[in-house]
Amino acid sequence: MMGRFCRYLDKVFAFGQKIGSLTDRRKLPRIATAAVWGSVFFLFVLRRGSLNAMESALRVSRRMERLIGQVRPSADRMGDVLGLMEPDQLREFLSRINHRLGRNKALRNDWPLRAAAIDGHEFFCSRHRFCPECSERKVKVKGKKVTEFYHRGVVFHLVGFPMAIPLDVELARPGEGEVTTAKRLLERAITRYGRFFDVVVGDALYMEAPFFTFCRKHKKDVIAVLKGKRALLYDAKGVFSLTKPKVWTEDRVRVRAWDQEGFTTAEGIGSPLRVLHTEEEVSIRERHRNRWVEKTERHHWWWATTLPVSRLSTRMLWRAAHRRWDIENDLFNTLVTHWSLDHCFKHEPTAILNFVLTLFIAFVLLQSFYRGNLKPEPRAHLSLIGLAMELYLGVVTMATCASWIPP
Repeated sequence: MMGRFCRYLDKVFAFGQKIGSLTDRRKLPRIATAAVWGSVFFLFVLRRGSLNAMESALRVSRRMERLIGQVRPSADRMGDVLGLMEPDQLREFLSRINHRLGRNKALRNDWPLRAAAIDGHEFFCSRHRFCPECSERKVKVKGKKVTEFYHRGVVFHLVGFPMAIPLDVELARPGEGEVTTAKRLLERAITRYGRFFDVVVGDALYMEAPFFTFCRKHKKDVIAVLKGKRALLYDAKGVFSLTKPKVWTEDRVRVRAWDQEGFTTAEGIGSPLRVLHTEEEVSIRERHRNRWVEKTERHHWWWATTLPVSRLSTRMLWRAAHRRWDIENDLFNTLVTHWSLDHCFKHEPTAILNFVLTLFIAFVLLQSFYRGNLKPEPRAHLSLIGLAMELYLGVVTMATCASWIPP
């Protein structure tokens, strides 16, 4: 399986050519950058969990030579070298992979517009180790206030597809707000992924005039959760109390929706906004005392958007707004639980960013191989985690070296 995976990477994504072009700031390195970064890449592909676990696998005779080469790095060397690499070359690597998926028709759905979610995530925290780029906060531990150091970033993620497609990540600077970091991230993402998305979807934190103005200036629309004490919310409640809702049922969810455009009471936002309010009844089936029990949960949602009804229908707006949770469920939750996203491999700002970008590259390529190369029959009995285990077992049985290993 591992030999097949390596051939797929090289044939579809020119992996060997790209990994050979990676560089770092070392002079006359004994171990090539490709071998060091490749070790970290396969750390994530094989779900080794830590640099020490990967070093143990590398030290086994003839275990990883066909993937990494004869000269293999230690755990400390992997962390040090990733701190010396320029993150933009990994961003470009991830961009090339995502654009190749787009050209190969892997990113298709029935939506009239493409949406991408933006959200913040705290990667890890410590009460002992810190660096100049750490953010600080005070927490209570046994009644005493203790300083906690942490690193937080903003991730941009394409939603509405079977695959989780992270586009980019930006680390927040000390004392910097999430929206400020998000705007810096979007500046770069719009340049690199300008045609990849039409709408930016965010939570209530992004319901502010500067962010809406920034997106409209770059000709991108916005969908944001609407809540709190806002004049726009009170006006929408008054209008919706006099109108009848649209009703439909989809995926065991009964939806009553009020949709109206032309609201001008959002503070600081010059263009009229559209507001969508839904009341949802979700049918849930749970196991209780050896029998199935049906119960119903009710939820209320409010969203504001710059999209007019002529560009996106009420039902499609409801779908796009709810798919914002893709970044939480399919990306953050999966990577934290199974791929060590919140593990501190090296406490240094550049290294943190490069480890996250490498994980995104590995995760996208794993999903692409799983969905694009495996037949439906093996996929029916093999999860993505199971695929990582099969790849690890396949390292021993590889007949030839990967194409990027020199003879």
